Amino acid sequence: MPVLTSLDRRSFLRLGLGVTVLGAVGTGCSPATPSSSKQEAGTFTIYWNAGHGYQAYKEVIDQFGKDHDLTINWQKFQWPDLTTKLTADFRSGNVPDLVEEISAGTGTQYGLAGNVLALDEFAAADKAFGFPGDFIDAAVTARQYEGKTYSIPLHLTANGLVFYNKALLSAAGFSKPPTTWDEFLEIAKATSKDKVSGTALNSDPAYSAPFYQQQRVAFSDVAAKQFMSPPDSARSALQYMQDLVFASKVSPAPVATTDYSGPQKLFSAKRAAMFVSGPWDLAPVRQGSPDIDLGLAAPLTGSVQAAAMAGAGLMIPAKAKDPKLSWELLTKLAAVKTELAATKEAGMSMPRKSWAADPAVAGDANLAIIAKALAVVTPQDAGLPASGKAAQINELYKKAYQQIIIQQAPVEATLADFRKQAGAAL
Repeated sequence: MPVLTSLDRRSFLRLGLGVTVLGAVGTGCSPATPSSSKQEAGTFTIYWNAGHGYQAYKEVIDQFGKDHDLTINWQKFQWPDLTTKLTADFRSGNVPDLVEEISAGTGTQYGLAGNVLALDEFAAADKAFGFPGDFIDAAVTARQYEGKTYSIPLHLTANGLVFYNKALLSAAGFSKPPTTWDEFLEIAKATSKDKVSGTALNSDPAYSAPFYQQQRVAFSDVAAKQFMSPPDSARSALQYMQDLVFASKVSPAPVATTDYSGPQKLFSAKRAAMFVSGPWDLAPVRQGSPDIDLGLAAPLTGSVQAAAMAGAGLMIPAKAKDPKLSWELLTKLAAVKTELAATKEAGMSMPRKSWAADPAVAGDANLAIIAKALAVVTPQDAGLPASGKAAQINELYKKAYQQIIIQQAPVEATLADFRKQAGAAL
């Protein structure tokens, strides 16, 4: 998943920054630590999200290694661990060759600090790649600042899709999924019984973005030094989420963790009738519970229908051994052929216009729902990553969100504290 104004994922998402490295899973390598030795010649190192280790990417990476006689060191992390490891590497100068970016804006933050390259010259010299012309504008502009592009979109997703178990809803008397907050609560109450919860909230604060954006709340306006505004709408959104847990009791209290897959796992175990997420959870649900009659619905409407733009990108560290070689692999991973393969495998949605126009995408019912979500994504504030304070401010919001949703802290006072601290951080 999921960044707060946009996820990724799984994003979005700019979350959990500054935590301790818990470990990494490599392909043919040992777990990495900040004290690893310098990269050896003939080794090409990639940092990747653990949830995105698709076979489609593995085949491209393996072939790239064969073509160039390289030993591939493909390390996979949870997002917070990847951020911690990469930060340590930038300080030491011992960097990987290619990195999956947690969310739009992360590359900008690193680029303005001189840690990753602006990629416009590579793109201009590589007409066959089709950047930016073949990429959806929102995915491109979210990664640009003052005329420079610091990462290339890999995925384009929307956090806010409603996953639902058709059988559980039908048994409760509902033939259609919810479209509004009121309907969502009504169905959640009706499907909460025995050991089943109507829904399951996520401890990852990125998953609150669809809810507050559905109340027209902006996470940040750096120019005005404002956060989670307007305040009354922000309070309403977070209060609604808190009430799902403590007042209506239709969601278990989330458990604070770096793993954002808790709601999906409850759903796959038939212990939750619905959950809100993005396309990254299609494959885990299908693989983990093929017997569930899965339904996918467009984002809910609060005062407005909205979704949080998410989706990872690819960036090249400024001290990569051979940036041209890194660019070559980047273009292969972001090629439309690879996009289509990853979509077929995992249901992930992609940023290329030619991907969206392909019959395999246009004719798929779930991808059509995802397209509706992409049409209502909320624009990002490019000023936050450019400020250099995104990590600090996102940590502050993570703390506030988890206090509200796990500890039942007073919503209005907790948000007021966050706004004060975030404003001071700028």
